[in-house]
Amino acid sequence: MRVIVAASADVRLRSSSTRLNSTVFASTLLAVVVGTSVAWAELLPNAVLDQGNWQQAKGLLPPAVLHGFEDGSYKSQIAELPGPLRWGTAFTSASLGNAGKFSVDDAGSLIENATKSYPILLYGTPFPQVDPADKQAAAKVMYNFSYAMMQGDDGERFSTLHWVSPSALEDQVEFQGRLLFLGARSSRPLPNAAGILRKEIIYGVDPEAVRGTVIVEEVYLDPSRWNSLSAYIPELKRMRPLPASDGSESLFGSDLAHDDLYLFSGKVPYFSWRLLGVQDALILTTFPNPKVLRRSTKGYVLDTPSDLLMMGWQNKEWKGKAWWPTNCRLVKRPVWVVEATSKDLKYGYLRQVLWIDKELYVAYYKEAYDRSNQLWRMLASSVSVARTPEGELSVGQPDFILSVDEHQNRATVELPGRAGQPITFGTGLTNEQFTPGNVLRK
Repeated sequence: MRVIVAASADVRLRSSSTRLNSTVFASTLLAVVVGTSVAWAELLPNAVLDQGNWQQAKGLLPPAVLHGFEDGSYKSQIAELPGPLRWGTAFTSASLGNAGKFSVDDAGSLIENATKSYPILLYGTPFPQVDPADKQAAAKVMYNFSYAMMQGDDGERFSTLHWVSPSALEDQVEFQGRLLFLGARSSRPLPNAAGILRKEIIYGVDPEAVRGTVIVEEVYLDPSRWNSLSAYIPELKRMRPLPASDGSESLFGSDLAHDDLYLFSGKVPYFSWRLLGVQDALILTTFPNPKVLRRSTKGYVLDTPSDLLMMGWQNKEWKGKAWWPTNCRLVKRPVWVVEATSKDLKYGYLRQVLWIDKELYVAYYKEAYDRSNQLWRMLASSVSVARTPEGELSVGQPDFILSVDEHQNRATVELPGRAGQPITFGTGLTNEQFTPGNVLRK
C-alpha cells in the first residue's frame, strides 16, 4: 500500500465534456470584481441558488463551482450570519501588536525586521493590515493565512476521506491526524533546537489496507530549508523519506493531496505569489458559526452536532452531485483572490488560485491547475470559527473539504470527527510524541 501515490496517466487524460480551459477561467476571474454588488442585490437570505437563478451568482463563485449550479449539480440556500465573525481577543490583540514588525523579502520569505531573519516564534497574523497595492500583498495574505490556522498550539482529530462518484459514495478511509505548532504558540514555548514551525503526523486507521501506514511532515522555520516528508510503509517495515514535491500527490490514493489540507498547507516561499483581486464572494458555511470551544480537563474540545452536515450521498431526496453538502448555506464574505505558481518543476500543480477571507484569513476555494495549465481539481471548504465562551481563545476548523477531479468527474470529501472522539486543541502534545520511535509504537 503506497501512502502517497503519483497521479497516473489515466488521471491526466482530459475529458472534453468536463474540461474547462484555463483561458476561460482567466477571463471569468477578471469579470469577478465587476458585477459583484449587482449580483448580490438579487440574492436575498432564505432564497435558494440553483439552476433557475445561477446567473445571479456570477462573479461571486469560482467558475467551476458556479457551473455546478448552472447544470443542476449543486443547490444551496442563501443565508446571513447573525453577527460579525472574529477571532478571540488573544489572537486579535497579538495580531494588532505585530504591526510593523515583519516584512516579506524578494524571495518571498517572512522576515522579522528587528533581527533581519525569519521569526523563531510568532503568534497572531504578522500583517494586520495588507495594502492591495503592495507588491508582496499576496505573500502577506498567505502568511496571515498560515498563522491564522496555527492558533491552538496543537490539535488532534479523526477524519474520514470519502471517495464519491456523481451519484454515490464508493469507498472511504479513516485516519487520525496530529499537529504540533512550535513556531506559533499562545502558551509557553517548547524546545525547538531543530527550528521547526510545525509537525504533522497522519495515521491510517481503517480499512486494513491503510492500517499502520503513517505520514510524517516537519515544516522548518528556515525558508531555505525544504520540508521533511516521510512515510512508514508496513510492507517495508521502515520509514521512507519522500521528496517535498510529493506534497502535491494523492493522500491515501484519494483526489485530495497532502498539501490540500486546509486548502493550502504548503510552504509559502516554495511559490511565486500574485494578487488577482479583492472582492465579495459567496462562501459555504455551517450553523452555528461561531461555534463553542469548550474547556476540558486537558485543553479544549470543539463540540459539533451530529447533523452538522448532510452530504448528497446521505440525502435520499437529493438530485444533484453526491459530493455536495446539501445543508450548507451560502453567505457573503469579502475575500482576497491570490495565485500561487510553483517554483518546483516536479510539483503536481503548476498554479493554484485561492479565495481567502479578507478579515479572518481562512480559505474557502481553490482552483488547482495541472502542469499543462488545465483545471485539475476544484476544492471548496467551510471553515468555522470556534471561540471559548469568554471569547479569549479561538481556532479555525474546517467543517469539510471537497476536492473535485474535473478531469475524471469524481471527488473526495474529507469529513473531520468521529463518534465518541472529539476534535481537541491545546492538550499539551510534546516533541517526544512526534519522534520516529513513538510514531512506530502507536
